[in-house]
Amino acid sequence: MLTYDNGILLCDDKDALIHALQASGSYIVKSENRDGMQYTPEMSRRARVIELWAALKYLGKSGIDELVLGLHERAVQFGEELRNNGFDVLNDIVFNQVLVACETEEITNKTIEYIQRSGECWVGGAKWNNKSVIRISVCSWATTKADITRSVNAFTAARDKAVQE
Repeated sequence: MLTYDNGILLCDDKDALIHALQASGSYIVKSENRDGMQYTPEMSRRARVIELWAALKYLGKSGIDELVLGLHERAVQFGEELRNNGFDVLNDIVFNQVLVACETEEITNKTIEYIQRSGECWVGGAKWNNKSVIRISVCSWATTKADITRSVNAFTAARDKAVQE
């Protein structure tokens, strides 16, 4: 595998450049502003691998195992608590991703908006089987059981607000 440190490409066709280099996914949020990720291969940034190498070196095999297991346990907890609060968990939680929907797509989308506004946690929207869903990615080693419960409370409050509209 060939790695790179930096590079430059001059292109006069903005649309061609964006289509050649962008990643796609319904969960990737785009704005009207210039998004740097649309102009670099695979959303790359210089020397990102250094942090990964340092974490692997520091944690070792057992530490990585504990990290991955912990992320999975928190994702499973998230799914269970959401299900217990009337949300529809759509996927089998096999690692750290949870896909959730509310009664309708409109309520799902409004719930995402209210969760994000609350500042309690951040989630994104996505499409799954042509249906709007809430995409949860548990990706911090510091996420605790209490953090998940607090986030679920934010989900419930946001959904309740969306339903009342």
